[in-house]
Amino acid sequence: MDVFQTGSGTSTNMNANEVIARRASQLLGACPPDIHPNDHVNMGQSSNDVIPSAIHVAALVAIERDLLPRLDMLVATLSRKAAEFDQVVKIGRTHLQDATPIRLGQEFHAWAQQTAAEAGNVRRAGRSLSELAMGGTAVGTGTNTHPEFGARMAAELTTLTGFAFREASHHVAAQSYPQAIVAASAALHSLAAVLLKMA
Repeated sequence: MDVFQTGSGTSTNMNANEVIARRASQLLGACPPDIHPNDHVNMGQSSNDVIPSAIHVAALVAIERDLLPRLDMLVATLSRKAAEFDQVVKIGRTHLQDATPIRLGQEFHAWAQQTAAEAGNVRRAGRSLSELAMGGTAVGTGTNTHPEFGARMAAELTTLTGFAFREASHHVAAQSYPQAIVAASAALHSLAAVLLKMA
């Protein structure tokens, strides 16, 4: 598969369909394979709704299960250290030069506040990822798919992951611009900047 693909990941989507069709045929003992990648696996969906939905699911699960608990732990640790170091006076620095005195606890408290604020931004951005484009097919009109597919898929993903996914309220909007993905990326970028400054 070429690493350079369409923005919607058509090559990745179709390759997955082909692998699933082949494996299903093997498990059914069908020779030659009678499970078709497009007719039976893809079933009228499009990479334009599948790939953004897959990104939403993967990002939301990673943010909620991995990142946010660790950020909460970091905020708690920084807050604890802020109290521990509250009486330690040091020289403050601005523009890589000595400035005026500051307590080390004040610096740690600032880092805790910054990290908590960024965690809140990531949490809010993550919530928008729960809306999925599934069911919109190629351009968001839902052509060639069951009218309940998006809602049923969201319900199934909710059951499988434990996160409350829902069908996009407006498929054309959900597929024409990946707003939730951009917002999550921006929140993660801002968090990274705070952590880099702290380091």
